[in-house]
Amino acid sequence: MFDPSELSRIAATLGGVPIMGCLHGSPADRAGVRYGDIMLAIDGIPTPSWSDFFQARRRCKGQMNVRLFREGREFDITLDVPTTPLNPQAVLAELQIRDLFPRASRAATDNRED
Repeated sequence: MFDPSELSRIAATLGGVPIMGCLHGSPADRAGVRYGDIMLAIDGIPTPSWSDFFQARRRCKGQMNVRLFREGREFDITLDVPTTPLNPQAVLAELQIRDLFPRASRAATDNRED
């Protein structure tokens, strides 16, 4: 398994965005997308950055075709596009559980100027 910074470097070299995981039960999770995959395109639109990903994602209705890179090969999967927006607190909680989002240290939050 790649370290997140190494995965990001590889994704940038390939012109895609790194997948650091999927929300449990999400369309991506159900389709088998996993940590370490690199998303190269959505519906034929390249996704070399997260901004490009979000722009391409906004165009999708119903389903989207996703081009992934995994273990030296490219392949396509089709995902259902969620019809309800994600709950930001649920996303943050899952990222923290998976240790993919740094938690603020107690000292950092105690010393913060309000």
